[in-house]
Amino acid sequence: MTELLDLNFTGRRAVVLHPTKTVRQRLVSRLEILGLHTCGDWPDLPDTRTDFLFIDIDMGHDEQLPWSPGLAPIPVIGVIRSESPGRLAWAMRQNLDAFLSEAAPELVYSALVIAASKHAARVQHRAREAEAARRAGMRDILIRAVIAIMSSHGVDEIAALKKLRTFAMVERVALEDAAELYLRETDRHPREGRA
Repeated sequence: MTELLDLNFTGRRAVVLHPTKTVRQRLVSRLEILGLHTCGDWPDLPDTRTDFLFIDIDMGHDEQLPWSPGLAPIPVIGVIRSESPGRLAWAMRQNLDAFLSEAAPELVYSALVIAASKHAARVQHRAREAEAARRAGMRDILIRAVIAIMSSHGVDEIAALKKLRTFAMVERVALEDAAELYLRETDRHPREGRA
């Protein structure tokens, strides 16, 4: 898991959304020591490129964030003050990547590392889910390719699937992509032969 750890934040941009000016200033100061370009604001998210967002859990709300709850495109760190159950529930619905006590801004580096790592893992998980869904949507193509191989090579479905797996390994693509490629190539060959 260490390959997921991002340890250097120099040059990144962070926004601190917090209603209290002194809290914003303390966090901005700590983040700038770490090399981040940072601004503090409230209540609106500034219209600027942001790599990390710190948001006050006590006053934060869905309308401040231009994404659906739980689908932040950047690491989001919740700044905790009261720890009330309702506000923690909001933070959990937002699927925040890390938390930082308002009373301990000196721990901001740990919060950045954890948030960056958790966000990266979530992005990878979403990519895997999208790929699995894409491949699941190609099952009909896989079946057609197996049937085509059975017909053209006179083999049963197990042998046809094995041939398709070998083809996928040679082409270095997923089995479903190999099936699509096989069907495309076998459809194209007769036309090319006639031309």
